[in-house]
Amino acid sequence: MANCTTIEWRAELSVNEGRIDDQHKEIFRIINDFVFEKERDTKSVGLAEVLSKLTDYSLIHFREEERYMAERGFPDIKEHKRAHNYYIKKVALFNLNYSNLTPTDPEEVCEFLVKWWINHILEMDLDYMRFVENNN
Repeated sequence: MANCTTIEWRAELSVNEGRIDDQHKEIFRIINDFVFEKERDTKSVGLAEVLSKLTDYSLIHFREEERYMAERGFPDIKEHKRAHNYYIKKVALFNLNYSNLTPTDPEEVCEFLVKWWINHILEMDLDYMRFVENNN
């Protein structure tokens, strides 16, 4: 598996809603903490701690984002919520596995996090951004 590297914020990831963009940036920062911890010690308790922090912050972000979509009448909110629920379950399972004798490979976790967030923002989040822009 290729080495997973840090995740960088790019302008094309913006949903043009300051608080949501700021939350995405914070999520990227926490993922980068995971990358740094992974490089420091692949068996570290710190990996589970960072994943817990990421899960907690993601839940806050998802609630805010879902409220934003609901307030604006976004028609695909159910599908968006399903994606959020899938993510939370997947990361919780990764985190649970860190208490096992054979935890999930940190590279696999890292690659999932980076790919999921980039794809989610570029595909699903930008859909509601376009909806909001077209319905103002």
